[in-house]
Amino acid sequence: MILMFEDGAYRVMCKHVQKKGNVFYYRRRIPEDVRSLHRVPGRKDDAQLFFSLKTSDLAEACRRADAQTRRFDALWKAKRLGSSDAADVQVALATLEAAGLAPGDGLRQGDSFAASNFVDRLIGQHEPDEPPPTVAPQDKLTIDLLFGAPVPRLLSDAKQKHFELGKGPKGKVATDQFNRAWNILLEIAGDLPLDQLRREHGNEFVRRLINQGAGPETIKRYLSQVRPVIQTGILEFELSKPNPFDSLTIPNRDEGQRKPRSPFTLAQVASIQSACLRMDDERRWVIAMVSDSMTRLAEVVGLKRDDVQLDAQVPHIMIRPNDLRRLKNKQSERAVPLVGMALWAARRAMGGSGEYLFPQLAQRPSKGEFTSAAVSAALNKWLKDNKLATTGQTVHSFRHTMRDRLRNVETPADLCDRIGGWAGKGVGETYGQGHGLELMHRYMIKTVIPT
Repeated sequence: MILMFEDGAYRVMCKHVQKKGNVFYYRRRIPEDVRSLHRVPGRKDDAQLFFSLKTSDLAEACRRADAQTRRFDALWKAKRLGSSDAADVQVALATLEAAGLAPGDGLRQGDSFAASNFVDRLIGQHEPDEPPPTVAPQDKLTIDLLFGAPVPRLLSDAKQKHFELGKGPKGKVATDQFNRAWNILLEIAGDLPLDQLRREHGNEFVRRLINQGAGPETIKRYLSQVRPVIQTGILEFELSKPNPFDSLTIPNRDEGQRKPRSPFTLAQVASIQSACLRMDDERRWVIAMVSDSMTRLAEVVGLKRDDVQLDAQVPHIMIRPNDLRRLKNKQSERAVPLVGMALWAARRAMGGSGEYLFPQLAQRPSKGEFTSAAVSAALNKWLKDNKLATTGQTVHSFRHTMRDRLRNVETPADLCDRIGGWAGKGVGETYGQGHGLELMHRYMIKTVIPT
């Protein structure tokens, strides 16, 4: 075992890795009940595996050791469980490797003793005039690989290729979301050869999420994590098959979220804004700005001072990505006029100092990326504790409420989309620079609630 990383209370070790000179080696004890798998004719059974990982880079050595460990685990598990109707690629590769062979060696070595002896030991010897023995699917796959059959591409290969091409998730939050979805797929199918992935696996993926209580939109997001990886594997490995995760049916998808967020009433908004005026601190400035701008909480908390334009003809904020937080989508990058309590909050916050508009809340954790989850929890607790919000109402409900307020002053739908940073419907929405601040301000000012 070798130390990979240590930071404070965290220590990451890599098992079965040993350094000898400048090269890393794989060393692992072979359990007694599976030593026959690693037997070499004419020699005593080995008690351990020991071979070079052929690299002097620690990270690469650990990656290779992990791959070897998974192969041997699969091989030993198959041995202990006995024969099966299924054939595991990792078991086949590990079986060859344990015998000192590699895929294609049966062709390269011809009728050599090593290849023929391996086959005899695997399926048993028989005379030419005798019927050949029945070969289990696992043994057949192993022999096929030995004699040049292409190695099946697995789901893990598709994932690795997807990441190598730079298509993987960016950032801790996105990575966590991907891992949750990918692990569900592996629970259903295992590390299956890509050409064996079927529509039934996709339908089971959807059913599994429904049984966990996920709504239609959540299921859609999970599918969007795994579907592109499968598509990358199909394209890059030149497989002639459709993507079985395309166009899956999501029951009740048109019904939207199972737990819809309840908007605030105008009376509730007025009460909350009055409480913000009384307390007049950074957290209340954030709530006030969100309440009158139709912005997302993370968009507001991540604002920098140079994103705020109070002296412009139309005071506004610039929602744009920065080194603290990214934006949800391309349409999220926009200018939003400041009216009502949002304008008051911006003026109060600009009286402070520092790079960020809300420095107490715009804190990057010591490990990982900034998320608004902790801020959201604290603000929601304040609303609930002060009886300013009811069940189903959160800070995000201001966004729904503002959409209703804009509708009620007859704001065009495409203008609402522009203010809120939603993708417009139709190709035409992608042309031009969009609506001007003056037009957005004209409708937003009509929604201001007297305080």
